[in-house]
Amino acid sequence: MTPTRQDVSINHVIKVRQHSVALFKRISMEKGYVDSWHGHDWHQVIFPLKGLLQTQTEHARFLVPHTSILFMPAGAEHESVALSDTQFIGIYLNPARLNPEHSESDIKCPTEVQAVSLSPFLRHLLLEIERFCEKPESDAILRNLVAVLNDQFALGEPFQFKTMLPRDRRLKTIFERLSEVPAQNQTLAEWGEEVGASERTLSRLFASEFSMSFALWRQHIRMVHSLALLDNDLPIQAVASQIGYENDSSYIKTFKGMFGITPNQYKKRVLDEAPLFAE
Repeated sequence: MTPTRQDVSINHVIKVRQHSVALFKRISMEKGYVDSWHGHDWHQVIFPLKGLLQTQTEHARFLVPHTSILFMPAGAEHESVALSDTQFIGIYLNPARLNPEHSESDIKCPTEVQAVSLSPFLRHLLLEIERFCEKPESDAILRNLVAVLNDQFALGEPFQFKTMLPRDRRLKTIFERLSEVPAQNQTLAEWGEEVGASERTLSRLFASEFSMSFALWRQHIRMVHSLALLDNDLPIQAVASQIGYENDSSYIKTFKGMFGITPNQYKKRVLDEAPLFAE
């Protein structure tokens, strides 16, 4: 695995600052930038300030807009792609320093990749962690703040912008094609002709791997894909058309059913919250 420029930089800092409790780094990525497969010896919290980040692990692909945060446990291999011009804070937590000897605290961070919705409290907590990372002799305060952060991961609302990656090679082909052009409307039988499987076989595979029908799975992919289009400020009608909807009302209804807000509310949240992160 060839380290990326950013990967080399932060992992070098981690090696030099191995006695720190936590570190942070503000990172900017232009649309289309790929931070290829890598991992860290410390836990990482990905905290977008603006834009939309797609992070893939071995088994899942996460969309990480600025309304969520993603916890990546130490050692987890991942790749990130900027789907729009993106700025985010990477907060790195040292597992060896979170539970020092003779400490009464016992901070058990998540052991799996986890995404949660970004509440106002959680947002300001992360900014406080960033602030104290720069202060000398703040280890005890940082451990206390990280303990609260850990509680928020345990209690926070799971973030649903996640797509499970198929294991079967035929489903992988369908996934890759739909990810590139989500407006494709082939039936499952037509996909079967392309990938060399019967409609019944593919239907059984979707039920086995995702516990849902092909139609619902494709709908999920389309909704997740639409986030990147919304983040680039495309009109709702154009977004609906690009992901295969004949009219915007059907798209709006489906989006709200999946995410609990309308596409316009999502776009408004992007604009309303951006000033909070002005440097």
